[in-house]
Amino acid sequence: MSMKLTPSLTRLAALLLAGSIGIPGVAGPMAAAGEAGFAQDERFADADEAREVLAEGVNLYRAGRSEQAAVKLRDALKLKPDNKLIYEFYLAVGDRLLWEMQEDDRLEDVLKDIRRRAWIYQKQLRRSDEYILILISKLEAASEDERLVATNELVAVGPLAVPHLVAKLGDNRQDDLRINARVVLTKMGYRAVVPLCEALNAKEDRLVGSVATVLADIGDARALPKLLHLQESSASETVRRVAANTIAAIQRNAGTAQIAKPAAGAKDATPAAAAPTASGERAYFVEALRYFRDGGAVRDEMIANESLMWRWDEAGEGAKKLGYQRVPRYAWNELMAEELLYDGAVNYPEFAGYYPLLAATLSAQDVEATQRHALAKERTTPVRHPDEALDAIAERVKDLSEIGHRVLLVGPEHLYRAVQQAIVSERYDVAVNLMRALQDRYLTDADRLLPSKVEGLTSDKPGTVLVAALDHGEKMVRYAAATTLAHLDPTLQFFNAEKVIPNLSDAVGEWGMRVVAVVDQDYRQRNTARDQLQRQGYLVVTCENGFELMQRLEESPIKDAIIIAGDLLPELRDEYGSSIDVPEQRAITLVEKLKKDWRAEKTPIIISIPENAKLAADIQTALEGKVEAFVAKPFNGTELEGAIENALKTAQLPNVNREQAEDVSRRAALALAAIDPARSQFDLAAAGPALIETIDSRADTLRVESLRALGIAAQAPGGAAIKGQVARVADVYGTQDATLPADVRAAFVYALGQLDPLNEAAFAILKKAMQHDDAAVRAEAHRALGHADQRNDALIRDALVQQRLDQRKSGAGKDADLGPAGALGADAESALGAGAGAADAEEAQ
Repeated sequence: MSMKLTPSLTRLAALLLAGSIGIPGVAGPMAAAGEAGFAQDERFADADEAREVLAEGVNLYRAGRSEQAAVKLRDALKLKPDNKLIYEFYLAVGDRLLWEMQEDDRLEDVLKDIRRRAWIYQKQLRRSDEYILILISKLEAASEDERLVATNELVAVGPLAVPHLVAKLGDNRQDDLRINARVVLTKMGYRAVVPLCEALNAKEDRLVGSVATVLADIGDARALPKLLHLQESSASETVRRVAANTIAAIQRNAGTAQIAKPAAGAKDATPAAAAPTASGERAYFVEALRYFRDGGAVRDEMIANESLMWRWDEAGEGAKKLGYQRVPRYAWNELMAEELLYDGAVNYPEFAGYYPLLAATLSAQDVEATQRHALAKERTTPVRHPDEALDAIAERVKDLSEIGHRVLLVGPEHLYRAVQQAIVSERYDVAVNLMRALQDRYLTDADRLLPSKVEGLTSDKPGTVLVAALDHGEKMVRYAAATTLAHLDPTLQFFNAEKVIPNLSDAVGEWGMRVVAVVDQDYRQRNTARDQLQRQGYLVVTCENGFELMQRLEESPIKDAIIIAGDLLPELRDEYGSSIDVPEQRAITLVEKLKKDWRAEKTPIIISIPENAKLAADIQTALEGKVEAFVAKPFNGTELEGAIENALKTAQLPNVNREQAEDVSRRAALALAAIDPARSQFDLAAAGPALIETIDSRADTLRVESLRALGIAAQAPGGAAIKGQVARVADVYGTQDATLPADVRAAFVYALGQLDPLNEAAFAILKKAMQHDDAAVRAEAHRALGHADQRNDALIRDALVQQRLDQRKSGAGKDADLGPAGALGADAESALGAGAGAADAEEAQ
């Protein structure tokens, strides 16, 4: 929360802040530059050329010569002054005058640049411990005005000032400073809550009480988990009483009287505090779930907290007790959830609800980092934040390489419930990742935890979520559930088992997992669009406005198309009721913003136009040539699909979009290939048509797995129909014979062997493959012929004759001692002579 300053305080603020950073020449008349005449020599008595030119620019503006002023200000920037000097100019002139100047179109661009550079330095300055300590020292100044300015600036510094202010809260030697620190923290408000909650871990009861009192002043419900735990478990009666009073104050502020319960021995507990309540263990869970589910409020928190995570260290000195680390902005919400869940598990070890949510939270970190890494590899625009850089994301992916192990160790019951939590939270990518962990049949414990056909969908079995997911509206959830269930014991009779193969068949034939974002302020239009697009097989994300869309792109950058209502109306307004001019408020400016954003620069944008003909025509005129298509409201699924698919034909989407779709199909094919056809309850043959459709023009990795799955399906009951397709498989092979990679060729050969290796076309392919350069292809071709259902000795003879190994000489040893043909060496003649003599002697006897 910031404070408005009077003109005299504005001058004082410039004086104090400039003095804090050692700006020369500001302590005199320069501090009044924003309101008095900005005379060059007086204002910049010790200034260099850049200061003089900046001063001239202001003087020219005051003289009514805005165009010449703009030229002078640009000339000053050409001298490349450092940002500290620009900040000095900003303080000297004052915010009010600069805003007044910026309203002139001729000065707008150059003053935006000046402000940007001043803010860069200001941001660096506000991260300095030295600067923060100077400001805190001003809280003891004799002048009330100085204290007010220092308070206002500390509030602007935000969370980084909290450790120093908390240290002052615990300083019993300076009561006035403690009071002023409390005032600053209270005015800082919600930006101070997260670090203050961490400070409740302090061992000193007095400090805990002081921090709790500040939290009571702020009245933010995020403090409830820690406060409830203190109320329930602290050894100090004083701490329990203070915690109870703080909880009551938060209740009154937020209207959550049902949350708290009185502390043991709390004599002055209010009726609100005495109301029935959920316990601290539940509060930790609910707050962690809020962070896991993310949303606009959480996103705002991340920005307000500058993506900082806090940790209390009792061994630290002073402000060092409350330490922090800056974390990736996109991971802040999951890391906050993780911290709460670990704290909850330690404080309430009997509460089992933490572990499924923790597994989902850890899985979410893995998924998000992996997706961002794939997308960052194809980035073509400059990064805006350090955590968007490829090397930064790669570092995180590497450090999270074993996070999946932590997910597995929670066991099957918690994993099933983690899937459920991810699905109900609409974190579908997380649900898919968790289901992949359940593909280990020995981990899944399906016999015990999946519902039988008789039991049906029942809350008594944790595995119910997996079989219920086969009917989910989002196809990526259905496909993942089917893929996981196919990896389990194929003889196990579970509810919905008959839907596994149809879902896998759809997944194998999936050409694209299209993710579409829909932006519309009318919830009815959003719901209609979601329903229509889901029926066409799209994954849909709905957003109420441009701000929510940008947040969704931040959370999950991969979007294949964006549909924006052309009649978006501004919702964000200033204190006077006027709309604030930001690009997220209107369709035309939102489109321009998206075209400059690396996450959406290649994504097709479609504008939905209202039924009002005049308004629709105006929207089309304004956006013609800037978007890929227009669609009419009310939404029609067929029209939407046509517009999206036409736009995608020419769109240069990142490869990661296509690769994700191929990965879904490949995993489905792998699942089909993993099923034992001799023991399975599944109708594998039903997947045959879908598998055959993939072997022609899909990605090679998918074709390899589909061909192997096709061979497995041919051996299942009902596989005769698949074997009847051997000629078609042979035709595809023949068409691509000259270009097939070795691994794809080997897979084709395997499939032909499983279907019918004695078919005329198939046999010709196998004979040729037996002589291929690649050893794996040759081995697969020989094995394939051996898989024939019936014996055909004539064909076997042909193959054996062709493949006969004429290796009679191999293994006979060296023949170097043999002389020329018909001659013997001397040693051989001697040996033969000796042998003859011995034979004669034996005969004479």
